Amino acid sequence: MIGTVVKAELRNVFRDRLYMFFALYPVILGVAGYYLVDYINDTSPGSPWANILAMFFIIITGFVFGALTAFTLLDDKDDNVLMSLKITPISVKYYVIVKLVVSFIFGFISTIAIIYATGFLEGTSFGIILLISLIGAIQAPGVALIVNSFADNKVEGFVIMKLSGLILILPVIAFFVTGWVQNLLGIAPGYWAARMIELELVPSEEGSALLTFVGGVAYNLVFLWLLMKFYVKRSNI
Repeated sequence: MIGTVVKAELRNVFRDRLYMFFALYPVILGVAGYYLVDYINDTSPGSPWANILAMFFIIITGFVFGALTAFTLLDDKDDNVLMSLKITPISVKYYVIVKLVVSFIFGFISTIAIIYATGFLEGTSFGIILLISLIGAIQAPGVALIVNSFADNKVEGFVIMKLSGLILILPVIAFFVTGWVQNLLGIAPGYWAARMIELELVPSEEGSALLTFVGGVAYNLVFLWLLMKFYVKRSNI
């Protein structure tokens, strides 16, 4: 089942220029980020913006693959694929979950690739990079569910995607606040990956990367469970 969905996703990517752009977007961001971060470090030594940009380019990867999956699900809805599955032995809910898992896998692999290709977290152990990539990629299913829970077509999907993109601002704010106020920003799925990145990029920051990872996984799983329940009920699948 997973292999079939992966093949279908790849066909969609190569068939549609919009999807192709989304798939190449992390690569474009990685290349741009590599030069921008170096430029800021060279022209403004000690500036926090280099770290903020590095963090942003890492966490946006999961978001992009979530958006890509969101639109393929909307395509399935427009083409009555989901409706057709209701009369087959394959559960529609299971089909959606598999697509969400695929988006997570793509996001995970791409995040690791960007981290190593750009050198944003140079000196960070492989174990921490692995955890950051896992918690960053978990955004992908969340974004896909947010878009499909509130959009009935691609036009609405674009609007919802742009609005959901605002949650990427919250991790940036975390660089400028401390204490209990920073914990409030945890409502954004990408915050937890951003916090782990901050702990690596800013040596003076106090905190445990492992505890942040565990807290992020727990929060995101509950968040995804609630979103899935809402999506299933609204879509009647």
